Amino acid sequence: MKNWNLDDLYLGFNDKYNQDLEKLDQMTEKYIAHINQKNPEPIAYIEGYLKFQEDAHVLVRTMASFAMLTMSTDVTNSEAPLYLSKIQRINRKATAEDVLFTRYLTTVDLNALAEKSPLIKKYLFNLENEQKEAKHLLSEKEEILYAKLRELASGGWSNLHNLTTANLPVQFRDKEITLSEVRNLAYDNDQMIRKDAFEAEIKSFSQIEDQVALALSNIKREVTVMNELRGYTSALERTLDQSNMTKETLDAMISAMKDYRPHFERYLKAKSTYLGHETDLPFYDMFAPVGKLEKTYTYEEAQEIVKVAFYGYSKRLGDFAKKAFEKEWVDVYPKKGKRGGAFCSNQPQLKQSRIMTNFTGSLSDVLTLAHELGHGYHGEVISSNDPLHWGYPMPLAETASIFCETIVNNHLLSLITNPKERLSVLENSLQGDTQVIIDILSRFIFETNLFAKTQGPVSKHEMKDMMLSAQKEAYLNGLDHNQLHPYMWLVKGHYYSAGLNFYNFPYAFGLLFGKGLYAQYIKNPDTFLKSYDDLLALTTKTSVEACAMSMNIDVTKKDFWIDSLEQVKKDIDEVISLFKS
Repeated sequence: MKNWNLDDLYLGFNDKYNQDLEKLDQMTEKYIAHINQKNPEPIAYIEGYLKFQEDAHVLVRTMASFAMLTMSTDVTNSEAPLYLSKIQRINRKATAEDVLFTRYLTTVDLNALAEKSPLIKKYLFNLENEQKEAKHLLSEKEEILYAKLRELASGGWSNLHNLTTANLPVQFRDKEITLSEVRNLAYDNDQMIRKDAFEAEIKSFSQIEDQVALALSNIKREVTVMNELRGYTSALERTLDQSNMTKETLDAMISAMKDYRPHFERYLKAKSTYLGHETDLPFYDMFAPVGKLEKTYTYEEAQEIVKVAFYGYSKRLGDFAKKAFEKEWVDVYPKKGKRGGAFCSNQPQLKQSRIMTNFTGSLSDVLTLAHELGHGYHGEVISSNDPLHWGYPMPLAETASIFCETIVNNHLLSLITNPKERLSVLENSLQGDTQVIIDILSRFIFETNLFAKTQGPVSKHEMKDMMLSAQKEAYLNGLDHNQLHPYMWLVKGHYYSAGLNFYNFPYAFGLLFGKGLYAQYIKNPDTFLKSYDDLLALTTKTSVEACAMSMNIDVTKKDFWIDSLEQVKKDIDEVISLFKS
């Protein structure tokens, strides 16, 4: 079955796991005592906080990851959520102290202290961000109350979405299959299978739309209430703060994306004609394979393609992929109770990663594997950073994944001389670009409009209407307006986290930033290699804008985004030309 091996984390929820849980509890009690001391000496006080955070970060990441990874491939597992709840309870014990310390930071000159303490200097960026967050904190009692209630409120609604979709039976023709399986049929070579699968998917969602719409409505309403209490003007403002990114950068990118909608509209209309439709392209045929590359890949073939392409870029990248495959870091195939989609969970404390896919053999699945391994490579680079520099903001999270996906896609294109085979690979890549630019734009529009309505309950009917409206605005007339997908809000799990809103535009940032970086790589491969790894290491330590500027890229200017979109436009022009040949 090609299941991942989690033994390096834990062998189960056993004695070792419980010992680490007790260790975390004891560490937390010492931390609470440290923070509550009277008239502390500033340097020792802040260093004590940072040392605890480093140690706790390692322990919590290991324990929480094991529980979440276990749940990802078996949502019916009853132990994992109980242990996650125990970890959350221990973390909540120090909520008041976390607030107390953050407020304390507003009373000191961090730059002056950093000159006297290497540890404070190392984490100055982190501490300065905490200083900024202080103005958005509630009282200690309110923060404690919310930390306790969040698990029962938005946390519970999020679990409901996961359980409901992972266990959703879909009746496809004469058999029952999983949601992941029916969605993967969108890539099938048979148009009637694609159409029937789409209709089966839509019908299955009608069975769960009431409870999932209620879950999403309540999660977003909770976010709105808490942001108002904290003094944020919007959920987007908080997301940008969390992303270490300015609105100037976001506005420049979104504006450029909107400008290029007509080019994607041209591509989708051309694809519709190519497939024989008399109308604009129906949603179910967006992922239809074209050309003559009708091959389905075995997982072993996918591994070989990825390794050859990665080694063509650098030995370090190739060695990483080889290691991930050999050490069973990948959970490969769909199965009942397994989450849909794909993700990578970096484990820098072990210098490892774990990757989940739902591989069925399509070319898209091969590129998804490359994409997630890119996340893993990012984790490989930052594993040499200090523990509090293991997390990168959302926009930069997609940098390495998109870059690696581009490497594999270009490798495949380099092997092809037949125009119809070239069309298959190039158009498959363009499908992905369309999702990450145009569909992401629809998700951004939808979430913006959803938050605008969260002063009260938002019904399933409103959600479906908003999603259809957002798709029309993003795709223009590229898709048949009578054949859209009203349930995309139900499909995408990113909407269902109270702490992670607008997880849509970072994908567009990653794609376009990655394409900009790849253009630099083509111009000067030798000097790029070292600079690129330095960039990945820097993603955890500074702002999005400063990170980009390390490669002489100004992401606040629309010109950069237009240059990247021009690369996509060239692919659109070639694909349309190949459609006609």
